[in-house]
Amino acid sequence: MQINLANRLQSLGYDVTVMILDKNRELEPELHSSVTLHQKEYKKHFGKTIPYIRHVFYDDGMWETRATPTELYKYYVGKKKYDVEIAFFHGLSVKIISGSTNKDAVHLAWVHNDFRNIFNYRFQFKNHKAVLEAYKKFDRVVCVSDSARQGFIDTIGDTGNAITIYNMLPVEKIRRLSKEPISYSYPEKGLNLVMVGRFKNSHKGQLRLIAVVSRLKKEGHKLSLTIVGDGEDRGIIERAIRQHHAGEYIFLTGMRSNPFPYIAGADVLVCSSYYEGFNLTVAEALILGVPVISTNCTGPNEILDHGKYGMLVENSRKGLYHGLKILAEKPLVVLRYRTKALQRIDFFSESRIIKQITDLFDKSQYNN
Repeated sequence: MQINLANRLQSLGYDVTVMILDKNRELEPELHSSVTLHQKEYKKHFGKTIPYIRHVFYDDGMWETRATPTELYKYYVGKKKYDVEIAFFHGLSVKIISGSTNKDAVHLAWVHNDFRNIFNYRFQFKNHKAVLEAYKKFDRVVCVSDSARQGFIDTIGDTGNAITIYNMLPVEKIRRLSKEPISYSYPEKGLNLVMVGRFKNSHKGQLRLIAVVSRLKKEGHKLSLTIVGDGEDRGIIERAIRQHHAGEYIFLTGMRSNPFPYIAGADVLVCSSYYEGFNLTVAEALILGVPVISTNCTGPNEILDHGKYGMLVENSRKGLYHGLKILAEKPLVVLRYRTKALQRIDFFSESRIIKQITDLFDKSQYNN
């Protein structure tokens, strides 16, 4: 979303700068060449290297936590003036922009997840009150779904500035990339499932999906599962596949810069997440006309309009089992959801969503 938005705004004539706070520049190749990528590393301080000083004189050894928002803003952003300043993720970016000394700028914060299910939104803040006060300083807090907005209000508090704008997706680019050739091919028989996402089981639920697919396979159903991605839980996911003796029907492709041919070639995309903010892969599957089965969690339930455009199941292993069993046994249900997926494409209209975002850039509307 960050890359899509930056590139689209640049193409519309905006001068866009993306700031990253570490040495990881993996998103650089995806950014338009005219987008400015500014790297600003975390501030170094001797408390990090001298444990005694860190523990005796500092509350936590992190300057970003001790510093005020204004101090952070002056260090990370400095004296350069921007018309719009966006904190695109929770935590440090919110604290930085909340300390902005640029009174003429529009200040926006994005909420991508359901705060009722995440715990690191307080990182770099002293306490909950500091988080609440930071978000109050923004002109708008943009939540990527109604459920994410409600989760923000329930967890942070009603700041009076939270709105919903769904994620913008490059529909034509997704379709074009989905047609690129790949060396991978799905089994010819049975229900071919695909899951795309970071290997973090506590979020994405890969282990329960592997268990469910293995159970269905042992019960005699013809199906396969391809998992596209990588991440910190790769080891435990590989171990689970071995423990279920599932190597002949559950496949890991690794990280792919273009996952869309894998989605387009599957019969069904699976979202087994415990929680989500929006879930781009669910939306991308619908754009490609691929049926979706998802656990009932924030984001996917709105994208699928509470089951109208895809199958929503109970957010549990049992729910995934019963939903996938139906799809494996009833090809006509899969076909019906394929038709429904194609009917949902207008929901992702790029022009409609980008207008909602650029309308927020008018500072005068916040001065009344």
